[in-house]
Amino acid sequence: MMKGLVTDGRGGIFLREDIPMPKMGEYDGLVKTVGCGICNGTDLKLADGHLKGFGTYPAVLGHEAVGRVIRTGKKVRNYREGDLVLRSELPDRGQYYSLWGGFSEYALVTDCDAMEEDGLTIQDVGARSKTVVPDGIDGTDACMLITLEEIYSALKRLDMRAGQNVVIAGCGPVGIAMANLCRILGAGKILLGGHHKARMQKALELGADVAVDTREEDLSLRIREEMGKADLFIDAVGNGTVLSHGLRSVKPGGVIGIYGIGLRSTQPVAWEDADYCWEIRSVQWPDYGHLVTIQKETADLVLEGKLHLSDYVTHRLPVEDYERGFELVKNREGLKVVLTFD
Repeated sequence: MMKGLVTDGRGGIFLREDIPMPKMGEYDGLVKTVGCGICNGTDLKLADGHLKGFGTYPAVLGHEAVGRVIRTGKKVRNYREGDLVLRSELPDRGQYYSLWGGFSEYALVTDCDAMEEDGLTIQDVGARSKTVVPDGIDGTDACMLITLEEIYSALKRLDMRAGQNVVIAGCGPVGIAMANLCRILGAGKILLGGHHKARMQKALELGADVAVDTREEDLSLRIREEMGKADLFIDAVGNGTVLSHGLRSVKPGGVIGIYGIGLRSTQPVAWEDADYCWEIRSVQWPDYGHLVTIQKETADLVLEGKLHLSDYVTHRLPVEDYERGFELVKNREGLKVVLTFD
């Protein structure tokens, strides 16, 4: 048995020590978890039972895990003992389901390349994203690499290009990282909307040209003053009011990208304020087929010093202090909080 964080889907999160160890297959590597980041969006929604498409409880939480390979199956050829790996995962076991299961003491990675070389079909494309962390990247900080590569993939899918004027609505870790990556990709003017002063300042430090406090100013009006209309407007919150600002603010032929999860039919959207020609693209979920093509590029940005994981990982706590970790996230006192395992 091992320890890990379990949620009941009714808001409860508990540290349990009766989670069955994962059973290795011949293409699997057994991973000892180093740390797992708390996702400011998905983990909280899963714990409350509000994430569309997920309803199996009790379940082990965590999808931002980094761990060290400690044993390999006899047909594994592309993982070695000692490798630090991203996105290790726990299968459903015993009385517990798995919501990826990264907040568990041990988990698995699967050698997809070896399976394909042996003529086997990979059913889960997400299994390909469990990559080895390059030397030179800290094991705990690497949890943030998972978020960054998902955001980088989303920007590529939104066809974000150099010279474009970009608006990002939301000042959480995602919004700040989007400003950071848009700057690296050569955006023209970057405007970020939010209402948490410290986070807005962080966005300015990492790439945004303008930060607008949406509790004090009208976002659409400020966009008009700063750039006329935007080439790309990204809703990193998932809210009808934010989407309405996007409809008012994107230029003809522009793109509104929806990254934040949370849009509801009860949230009014001002469709009549939009121009005649525009496009909405939802990138609320990773496209793993695309993600695996940019993982090395994202890690290289870190190794080259263009991205700094330590800008985002603000707290590292032992998993036993999980209650404080989740409170830090809920109260917006930390950006990325990582819970560590001995």
